[in-house]
Amino acid sequence: MELKVFVKKGFLFVLVGAAFASPFFADWNSYRIPDSAEVRRQISREWFEGGLDFLRGQNSEIRSNQIGLQFQTRLEEQPDVFLTIVAPKSQMKIDIYSSGGMRTATEDAYNMDSPGSWILVRSKAGGEPLSVRYYFAKDPGVFIQFRPNKGTNSSLADLIVFDNYAAKGVPLGVPFDRFYTASFSEIQALTKDNVPWRYVEPRAGYGDEILVMVQTIRQKLKDIAYADDAAYNEEGRPVSIQNGRERFVPENLKDKISVSSVGFVKWICDGLVEPLSGSYLKLRPLVQKTVDVNPTGAQGVLENNYSANFSLDWTRNLAAAVLSVNSNKTIFYKDSGVDVSIEPFAARWTDKGVKSETGYIKNTGYKIQYLKPLLYVLATVNPQYFYLSAIRQTGGGVGGPEVKVFNDAAAIFPYFDADGKFKTVVFYDGVEYSLQQFCDSFAAQRSNDSFAHLVRVKASAKFYPQEARKDNKND
Repeated sequence: MELKVFVKKGFLFVLVGAAFASPFFADWNSYRIPDSAEVRRQISREWFEGGLDFLRGQNSEIRSNQIGLQFQTRLEEQPDVFLTIVAPKSQMKIDIYSSGGMRTATEDAYNMDSPGSWILVRSKAGGEPLSVRYYFAKDPGVFIQFRPNKGTNSSLADLIVFDNYAAKGVPLGVPFDRFYTASFSEIQALTKDNVPWRYVEPRAGYGDEILVMVQTIRQKLKDIAYADDAAYNEEGRPVSIQNGRERFVPENLKDKISVSSVGFVKWICDGLVEPLSGSYLKLRPLVQKTVDVNPTGAQGVLENNYSANFSLDWTRNLAAAVLSVNSNKTIFYKDSGVDVSIEPFAARWTDKGVKSETGYIKNTGYKIQYLKPLLYVLATVNPQYFYLSAIRQTGGGVGGPEVKVFNDAAAIFPYFDADGKFKTVVFYDGVEYSLQQFCDSFAAQRSNDSFAHLVRVKASAKFYPQEARKDNKND
């Protein structure tokens, strides 16, 4: 039975300044999280070996480690398992309302999934240990756990990122009970060669260019208006994507940037290249095909009248064009390496158990539901990039339900804030969404048929997207 953790929001861990001058600073490890190893050594016999009935009679305890940080040890029960939790002291902000108004106060809390928390999971049926978890990230969905390797005197390691296994069942030649008292520094040393820590290494403060772009786009969204088949050419003139000719702009849109879904992501990329090249991107290169299809298949027949890979081609060529301007040489999509195709996860943890799932599919991308853990890894290993996403859905009225088409596109900006918390901003059709809102909008439609294909684009603080033309005329 796997442990299910219910996330509690609003906790901010408070670091003690004296820790940085302490001779025991090594206990804070490279991730700078508080370590309960000393506390666990003090309580191991009663709390880790005592049965459930015994633990029910135990009061929660608060003890300090060698540098004075407090940890609470307590019992919590779930339907099939019971947990021994050793959690660091946190502070939770609360709003207090009274006749005199509202004031904000803080209260002590010991959150089970805050950075530095440690959990032993045991079965209610037999009392045997099932796993030990170490929480080290500001996002509680990211943690490492260890399980007994049945039939041996060793253990297995799992690294989990939002229900996805970046490592699963990695064998370690270490007795399971060593993790009762091992520090986080020790488990890092034990697993450094066979657990991909690079996928979860904190990257706080690495997203300055990302934030500049996000804030700039936010400020200009009021000037964006959606319009079908609409983009701007290399001269900044409104044109039809379908034929490249200048288009009529209705009176109510003359003081707006009127763009379609793909025109909007071009407007973002134009803001990166114009400061370097002096002009915006040309349209014709962006519609060059990047996928060979079977001419006699359903997709091939559709291609005679309609491009089923329209936004896939568009985003790939856009990313290659930005790369060309940045490198000051012409780079075509096929030579650009802009596609995101990494496979960081071995399996997914679902309500029906652990399942193996396909990650990247060539010329299709990733399932929409896969985006959050994937973007977490991408923000860690490539902190200076944002992503253009081509969105694939069933054809519906275009070619029937068996045909899959790329019509729309979005710009996705993942990053870690100054506190190390994972954030993602999505701009789609000229509107800002959280990643959850974006994914939910497609899951509500056809969750199994919606895919996102990603290409990487390097972010830049030198970002000046086209302004709305207040004197826009239909000449």
